[in-house]
Amino acid sequence: MRTALRLGAAVTALCLSATATAPLASQEPAPLRLDLNIPTLRLTVYEGDRVLRTYGVAVGESKFPTPTGEFEVQSAEWNPWWRPPAREWAAKDKITPPGPTNPMGRVKLFFTNLYYIHGTPDEKSIGSAASHGCVRMRNADVIALARLLHERGAAAPNLNIDKVLKGRNTSTARLRQAIPLVIRYDPVVVDAGEIRIYPDVYGRRAVHAEGVYQALISAGYDTGGINRADVGALLKRAESRKGVFKVAVADAFSAAALASSVSSDASQR
Repeated sequence: MRTALRLGAAVTALCLSATATAPLASQEPAPLRLDLNIPTLRLTVYEGDRVLRTYGVAVGESKFPTPTGEFEVQSAEWNPWWRPPAREWAAKDKITPPGPTNPMGRVKLFFTNLYYIHGTPDEKSIGSAASHGCVRMRNADVIALARLLHERGAAAPNLNIDKVLKGRNTSTARLRQAIPLVIRYDPVVVDAGEIRIYPDVYGRRAVHAEGVYQALISAGYDTGGINRADVGALLKRAESRKGVFKVAVADAFSAAALASSVSSDASQR
């Protein structure tokens, strides 16, 4: 009987030891999504709700605005050719093979018909409205972004990107899992306790009181105590400045107006 009890105890101990030392199953990372707010001239990569990366971009000129809406990045073309579209602005452009002067840079990411996120040899244009509707990135940045999307979107075929980049042969890969992309036009942003009002690059009269209220609400503020006179004064201050107008929320409105709860880690989505 004692022998049986000892054996049982030994088996139990072994089972508990195995359970304690067994590795936990690795958690799958949250899905990726891309967010481009045109007036900010920034493309943000989110992993779930966590900011993973952010990049400076160039967007379309006011005559050739970058489209807004919900899209998906479904494929990538490495070492792309430049084939000018049948548009008046491209009438003098010539077909250009892959190389350092190619307007598409090292890789282009397809998100809708005739519009791409792509590299550019004109890296001085980054941070401005300079393209004919596409989203330009520095070559190093768009390569890093495309690598990430290949990894997380399970691109097929599974390219050796380093090898592709050493040559000039064009290679195309399709993502088995499309990556969502939202392109929006919100010149008023509230983030990390700061109101930022960006230039209305397309002249859409998008800088207004409702935009301020919406940005505050999206950032977790209760706007019940904020009156329109204070918002109007804020907008007048912004009009007198060039570039991006920035002010702490606490400096823009009285403590009484902001007495309601504020999410400490809230950010403009």
